[in-house]
Amino acid sequence: MKKLLTLLSLLAAIGLAGCSAAPGAASAPTPAGTVVSPSGPSALSVAVASNDFGVGTPRVPFVLFQGSQPITNAQSITVAAFDLAGGTPTPGWTGAAVNYNDYEIPYWVVFPKLPHAGYWGLGAVVTLADGSKSQSQFTIQALDPPSAPQIGDVPPASQNRTLATEPDLSKLSSDTAPEPGLYKLTVADALKSGKPTVVTFATPAYCTSRLCAPVVNSIKTVYHDYQGKVNFIHIEVYKTFNPLVYADEMDQWHLQSEPWTFVLASDGKVAARLGGPVSPRELEQALQPLVKQ
Repeated sequence: MKKLLTLLSLLAAIGLAGCSAAPGAASAPTPAGTVVSPSGPSALSVAVASNDFGVGTPRVPFVLFQGSQPITNAQSITVAAFDLAGGTPTPGWTGAAVNYNDYEIPYWVVFPKLPHAGYWGLGAVVTLADGSKSQSQFTIQALDPPSAPQIGDVPPASQNRTLATEPDLSKLSSDTAPEPGLYKLTVADALKSGKPTVVTFATPAYCTSRLCAPVVNSIKTVYHDYQGKVNFIHIEVYKTFNPLVYADEMDQWHLQSEPWTFVLASDGKVAARLGGPVSPRELEQALQPLVKQ
């Protein structure tokens, strides 16, 4: 708590504070969707929507809340990173977050520069629709290396179940309206296809957050626009639903939360590593450089 209170004073010193703040922590492993507790019923708070952040410029998605309601009218957000390794937090990178409102729960993404492993404080300054400003803060842990496959890695050549090995689609997906095209290919075959590939780990019906079903919906939306050019694979988090038993691929890929989406280039290497929410627009932004015109 001492470090976070010191962080608040640093935010004030550089002109980023002035409204209610919400000290809190989200260390890895942390379930996606963990909310940093606000200091009052109407205070601004942040839900860190992923975990397993690596050193460098990790993608950090988050959702804003006012009390228990998501904030949808923020104009802009500036985020400052503070190194918490020493006795006093050290100011570092500052940059703007990107909003993705084409998703069931609008979210923001920031790519802070985190040069070494450890805990980092992130102070978010939010400009609301009426021009007023508010601020909140949260912490993340940068890992070196992170658990799940990193950008540039070739992921495991998983022999995930498909309709060829399990014709009953209800056993392959807990989605209420599954797209059969997402269950036709193994990761092992996709890696040899010479095409970009999207691999999503999510369990729409049994998710511990509200993020899994919307992610699968995003995948289905983009699938219809890119089928034939890109491989799309949905792997259920659970291989059985009664009882719930984790899929072998969760262990193979060292996943500690869900949902996770990986975009692979045509050479099989990870090109984008998307934990938590993924809107159709963000997924298309990851795919566009990889698709041959």
